[in-house]
Amino acid sequence: MTIYRVRVGFHNPSALTFRQLDEILEPQRFWRTEPERGQFRYFTEYEYQSDVRDLCSVCSLAYSQACRVRKCPLILVEVLS
Repeated sequence: MTIYRVRVGFHNPSALTFRQLDEILEPQRFWRTEPERGQFRYFTEYEYQSDVRDLCSVCSLAYSQACRVRKCPLILVEVLS
């Protein structure tokens, strides 16, 4: 099982932006790594586990889903294990 860390960032996001992102990514099996702290920030982290997807397909999936919330997200995907 490969674990990916996915960072999703937006320019000038609101709290609603990240709430909508959580709602869209959760059915895709992305899990937020940190609970909400109530602080304003520009990005959030998720973990994604898969046996069948590679780095490029995870990045493409994260980007396409984040674009549904707000245009031009910044996506960083790292392989953890």
